[in-house]
Amino acid sequence: MDHKKPLFISVMMIATLLLGACGKGGSTVAPTKAAASTPGALTELQFDPANLDNDNARTAAGYVFEGLVGVKDGTVVPALAETWTVSDDGLDYIFNLRPAVSFHDGSALNADAVLVNFNRWFDAANPLHGKVAFAAWVSAFKGFKGETTSDGKAKSQYDGIEKVNELTVLVHLNTPDADFLTKIADPAFSIVSPAVLGGAEGDGGTNRYKSAGVSGSTMKLEPFAGYWDPASIPTQGMDVPFK
Repeated sequence: MDHKKPLFISVMMIATLLLGACGKGGSTVAPTKAAASTPGALTELQFDPANLDNDNARTAAGYVFEGLVGVKDGTVVPALAETWTVSDDGLDYIFNLRPAVSFHDGSALNADAVLVNFNRWFDAANPLHGKVAFAAWVSAFKGFKGETTSDGKAKSQYDGIEKVNELTVLVHLNTPDADFLTKIADPAFSIVSPAVLGGAEGDGGTNRYKSAGVSGSTMKLEPFAGYWDPASIPTQGMDVPFK
């Protein structure tokens, strides 16, 4: 199915909405230890997929987290967003989220959760942004909210995100980017539970595996019985390199 379609006129009206954005940071997960009580300060044993520093952690993140879209055999495919549309000018992306998706902590995936994640990535002043580099964001989108070039233009290609309804978000770009969907398929742009970002326990993921703790350089994974695609829930856990 081709998910890249022109927006209907009624949907294009959404582009007139005021777009806002705010952002977060973190480190590396085990739900066997409580998360930090300060919002945005993930414990040393917690994944922050936005700040993965090695290939093993990136691979482990792919088992635990999901983004709006993924890549399979070189093609962008649905993940937490089951469909999307793109405006004719390539600046507006509307993502329709899957219904009845739960994070590992039991909270619901919805538009608000997606906004929390995009805002924490984009806005260095956001309480959830933290004090890490967000190198993947800078590599993909060139800058953060409020940063400008020498000629006064926004550094970032990304301009903001808006909640359309409970299961729909609109992402706006400053300039068209043919690789935008491929970029946000990167594990760095996985959607993390706002509850975990706010200080709750857990890994914050939605994927078919959840973290059962870290032992040395290995992460133990166990099946997530509440995964949105029951047919693909694994029958047993596994250990994966983490560092």
